[in-house]
Amino acid sequence: MASKVFNVVALVTFSALAVQAFNYIIGHAQASGLYDKLGAHCHANVDGLISYRLPYTGIAAIDEILCNIVAFFHVSFEPEVKPALAYLLISAIPIVSHPFFEAHRPSSPFVLGYPVIITQLMQILSFGASFSVYWMVFILSGAAQTRSGPKSTITKAQAQAVLFGVLLGMILLSGCLFAFQDPFVTAIWQISPIVVATASFVQYTATPTTERQTDSGYPLIRGFYLASFLLISSVHITMLTTKNPEELKALFLPSVDILPSSTSAALQALNVLQWDGVFGLGASVLATLWFGQNVTEVLALLVCNVLASPLVGPGAAFAASALWRESRLHRDFKSTKTE
Repeated sequence: MASKVFNVVALVTFSALAVQAFNYIIGHAQASGLYDKLGAHCHANVDGLISYRLPYTGIAAIDEILCNIVAFFHVSFEPEVKPALAYLLISAIPIVSHPFFEAHRPSSPFVLGYPVIITQLMQILSFGASFSVYWMVFILSGAAQTRSGPKSTITKAQAQAVLFGVLLGMILLSGCLFAFQDPFVTAIWQISPIVVATASFVQYTATPTTERQTDSGYPLIRGFYLASFLLISSVHITMLTTKNPEELKALFLPSVDILPSSTSAALQALNVLQWDGVFGLGASVLATLWFGQNVTEVLALLVCNVLASPLVGPGAAFAASALWRESRLHRDFKSTKTE
């Protein structure tokens, strides 16, 4: 009975978050005139504007879509927007990696078996809207309540494959995105989830069959979440200690009202990123409450997230919760190591 109630709460909560995320991220951007400003970069012979109308794929319809997306990111490279973009991408690393780890768990339901779908949708429909849907599916599928056992563990070969994909498709490509600020690199970054999935598949298939089912991947996963926590928390604390309250407000708090069309494209893009972070990071931290398997654990997660999110950042809070869950799911492995 209790599980059904929690599922209903999850259905209502995350579906509402997805709708509101789409409204505030996509709807407000459209209503504010941001899309018109981005589209101007894709029209020929527009004086004073850099044109991003380039042959990215050679397919006109796809190149038109990519042009608008590339224009958005290059507007986001403006000094007043770039820190927010960097913060969001860094904070999202453990969250976006989660579906790829989860897909390798033997107990994972079929609907979670293809993480490239939801993560690629994220590149098109926004982080906030897509991951609100992901967490709803994750909880309703029963995956959030997975218990320790042989079917809950991820092998070393699987963990290595995911981490190789994340390193290549997420971290390296994102680094190139900022380092080069080149339209073609930005266009390639849009398929980073496909790169993650492809690199992971290649790495896993290159692993000898005899090694695929031996050794637990828990030490690698633990190291990943610890590294994510340290990286995100250090970035978050640095921002808290080097910026005054007004600067922090301008960087993190979006406008509830639709911005007027006279607002610069850079500040409109910043507002989009801020709402994307509010819904994407917020939904992910909220979803960790369903990691708990009793009232005590849920309350403990709630308290930890409420305290940790403003102090070390929501991305770090998620990494800590995910690490706690993995330690519980790999309990058999830890017990074996201590015997």
